[in-house]
Amino acid sequence: MRSNMNSRKAIDAEIQDAINAYLKARAALRALGDSHPERMGGNDNLIGRIGEFMALRYFEQQGRRPKKVRGGNHSTNPGFDLVEGGSRIQVKVITHENKRGRSTRLRAPWTELLLIELGPDYRHCRIGHLRAKDHVAARKADMRLSKSPIVRRSMLEANGLIGLYGEVTRG
Repeated sequence: MRSNMNSRKAIDAEIQDAINAYLKARAALRALGDSHPERMGGNDNLIGRIGEFMALRYFEQQGRRPKKVRGGNHSTNPGFDLVEGGSRIQVKVITHENKRGRSTRLRAPWTELLLIELGPDYRHCRIGHLRAKDHVAARKADMRLSKSPIVRRSMLEANGLIGLYGEVTRG
């Protein structure tokens, strides 16, 4: 009986340590967002903030220089998270925890979609990039495609919307 109690205490301590580390990391990300809103600011969805930061880095590696949309609440900027010149970039992140593999509906006004899939290690395993003009071409080729589709992990597959009409990069 005592052995079970000691084992349970050890398990509870391990769980509590993991919770404390998670909450500390969460607080650190929020503090970084407050200190560097142009890189990590945004709403309460920290996975979304992380995705936007990853998107900034993705485009910067291509020589581009997008900026985060100003404002703490993204609902004031429907349809996009980053801007660069005339480009309005919508960033979506789907984690491995999302069993249905769905995000939210893609709504205008956007000119580019960057879909980031995070694997079990929370590192990106695939990034999909779709331009609005290619979405228009896809809709001409298949009239069943929605003007404002629900963003899904399956879009990254070879026969998915981004796989066929955009670019998919593996992590």
